[in-house]
Amino acid sequence: MSVGKRDQILRTAVELAKAEGLTALSVRSVAAAAGVGATTLRNYFPSQALLHEAVAAEIVTFTLEDRHIADASRPPVERLAECLEQFLPLPGQVETSLHGWLEYYRLSFGPEASTATKELLLSGRRASVQVLTRWLEVLAAEGHLADDAVDDRVTGLLVVVDGIHLTMLTDPERLDLDKAKRLLREQATTLLSA
Repeated sequence: MSVGKRDQILRTAVELAKAEGLTALSVRSVAAAAGVGATTLRNYFPSQALLHEAVAAEIVTFTLEDRHIADASRPPVERLAECLEQFLPLPGQVETSLHGWLEYYRLSFGPEASTATKELLLSGRRASVQVLTRWLEVLAAEGHLADDAVDDRVTGLLVVVDGIHLTMLTDPERLDLDKAKRLLREQATTLLSA
């Protein structure tokens, strides 16, 4: 099995998810969009769940970069805050991004929930946990955070990010993008001074 074909299928699946939404990611739709048969796709992704897992990981990996987290010449709070800001919507896309975020959860857990969308959401969440863990492990290795605190801090950061998204969506006058960035910086300061 060639790595090139797998990457082509995965890129196609990511583009399909971006263009048509998460619910468009079926084995048949991805195979058709990639110009391969369902059997070929299943050689690389034996189940729809594995396809969703790979797509979610690819989206998170592409979206969340390590930036300067390993640059010990910069203050640790600055490095962590810069990385955390990647969880926020881009300027000019705040409303669209936040509505998409809420729709993601609605399709995963609401009355129209589908197993496929829930799998994709949970896969994305696991990928986010891996990225946050990697960032905090870098800072822990430098002595800015206890090694045994990483897991709890990752959970706390995800709770804060979700709360910021929900507040930006429901009360945009109270919490705009600039204030959200300040809150993340405060969270990074608190986390690294604990």
